[in-house]
Amino acid sequence: MTTFGEIVEPCSRTTWEDWDEINTERDITILQWKLPLKVPHNVNTLFVLDGKFLSDCIKVQPKDNLKLVNSIPEVNAHMYEVKSGDQFVFTIKDYNLLQSSEIAELLKPILCKSTDVITIQTKPLMDYQTANGSIHSCIIRQLNTSTLSNKFQNYMYSKLEQPNILSGISAGAICLREHMSLPAIALVYYMEHVEQFQTNEIQILLEKLQIIEKSNAIFNSILTSNLYI
Repeated sequence: MTTFGEIVEPCSRTTWEDWDEINTERDITILQWKLPLKVPHNVNTLFVLDGKFLSDCIKVQPKDNLKLVNSIPEVNAHMYEVKSGDQFVFTIKDYNLLQSSEIAELLKPILCKSTDVITIQTKPLMDYQTANGSIHSCIIRQLNTSTLSNKFQNYMYSKLEQPNILSGISAGAICLREHMSLPAIALVYYMEHVEQFQTNEIQILLEKLQIIEKSNAIFNSILTSNLYI
């Protein structure tokens, strides 16, 4: 009983954590574009839309405005070309945050060639931290690179303050543009219901940016509700 009350570790290792468990049956997926990514010599603006609402909103747009040109099926990512100009829209939803750097690397060719980059991300309102007691149903915060955009100077919202952070592919895109001294804007929408289709603030912004032609406030609302038949 000399070891009673002691923690006995195997001699082969001294530290063991829960995340050290390795599932050998889990497949390691290598992300890649479905087709070779063709980037034009001049790209006016790249829009990176992160979130289910944003992705679904773009998906139902008329085909005469947006053209699907590529995808990364493993992470529900799609690249669209805006037919009205040299602009591209990248949408993504339901991906593992640990894959953010890999996805950003796949986007690097077009991130480097774009004159402007705007990322839009939706997050639950409960994730927003503030000392202010009054919180609205939708809070918009903005983060810019050191190099400011000449085209989108009018899109000014309150700065994303600490301890709130930018995460996911939006963070990867902004960090790359900052490293290259190129302009980029990150917009974060904190919403009470991140999958609610009656979010006027986002619809108005997408129309103003000429990404969508009209609002689709109630599309697919039955499929995403709690209605059981």
